[in-house]
Amino acid sequence: MSRDSLDVYVRGQAVGTLTEEAGQYVFTYLPDVADENQVSLLMPVRAQSYVWSRLHPFFQMNLPEGVKKEIMIRHLGPHADVSDFGLLALTGANTIGRVQVVPRGTTPEAATRADMAELLASADSRGNLLRLLETGVAEGVSGVMPKALMQSGGKATTWTEDFILKTGFDLPGLAVNEYLCLEVARHTGLEVPGARLSDDGHVLAVQRFDRTADGQKLAVEDYCALKGLDAVNKYKGSLEDLASLTATYIPRHALKENARRLFTLLLLNYAVHNQDAHLKNFALLYTNADDVRLAPVYDILSGTVYPKYETAIPALTLKGKRVWASGALLLTYGGARLGLSKTDMGEAIERVTVAIHRVAPTVSELADKYPAFREPAKRMLDAWARGLENIKPDAKPGKTRPAPLRQQAGMSEASPRVARRGANPYVNPDGAFSHKSR
Repeated sequence: MSRDSLDVYVRGQAVGTLTEEAGQYVFTYLPDVADENQVSLLMPVRAQSYVWSRLHPFFQMNLPEGVKKEIMIRHLGPHADVSDFGLLALTGANTIGRVQVVPRGTTPEAATRADMAELLASADSRGNLLRLLETGVAEGVSGVMPKALMQSGGKATTWTEDFILKTGFDLPGLAVNEYLCLEVARHTGLEVPGARLSDDGHVLAVQRFDRTADGQKLAVEDYCALKGLDAVNKYKGSLEDLASLTATYIPRHALKENARRLFTLLLLNYAVHNQDAHLKNFALLYTNADDVRLAPVYDILSGTVYPKYETAIPALTLKGKRVWASGALLLTYGGARLGLSKTDMGEAIERVTVAIHRVAPTVSELADKYPAFREPAKRMLDAWARGLENIKPDAKPGKTRPAPLRQQAGMSEASPRVARRGANPYVNPDGAFSHKSR
């Protein structure tokens, strides 16, 4: 006996049904669905059903985790269906990408609307975000850090696109940390969504990249789903997997440019010591199979600056190893796996190096603005300095002396800084240093 089926939509058009039958999950396309309306790159349009012994990896991709899932269970009660299938029925209408999944016979609804400008300017942005999470239990955004999909409301002034709001709890300055790492990525020339910090520094608003300027919904698939893995296995992968999947799904005419972008992003993760760069933190973006490309940078932060992650190592293996000082291995990988020249890779190393030096003063500025971030900021600059050594071709653990980034930014213990007055220009979305002006 099967449960009630779910209807699957792509860009607002019904394309198929998903059912659970005798312990198996079955997705079937409706007749005459256009090829460009495929649900997943792993599931092109065909008459035969796609049958899995567990929920298909694509449909698992955006299921709620962590705090979001706990809130849902608390709201729904102990007898609610919080299986993957049940969670998908509850959250599938509002998720990342262009696919919506809803109970049979219902219509996809719009995402929660909220006044983002007011939330970011409030004295308790984290509390307000949590209250938003409490009321928006039917939104699907994966990840353990609390997140909520929302749209800019009536009082939002400069923000007219869709955003994701994020906050953290036990890691001080986590939102500031990610904001700064996104700034480094932006300075490398990578595609980075617009980002803004709340006035109290507890919430980060990141522009959604799965929407075009005219509101068209774009398809998004992370590398965990593309590898056919359950979300819980997001750490069971390698940089070689990233290269292989990139070559499989990105068209040949765009492969070289996307390989350069992927290599730069990998260098960036090593340079900022992003220990959580697992398979779900890389994704492809597309409207059809002919324009698949690497998604913009997202979910990147310097995790090892926090004592509980101080000894953490990279999330994915490279040639079977997980070590930070991997400059030589990265160069071999870039040439053999991504087909890049020494010039390509040398330029990428230079861009990452310059970007970190450019953003280092902003680390100090935000440490002045947000006192809780001051100690993590010092450790961040130290981690970045080590990271720049780690990506050099001759990198050797403990054998080099990192550049004194903390001292250069005026944050050494011997050189206390006087707090600056006035607003930080990088935080103001309309300022000369905002993403809009770049």
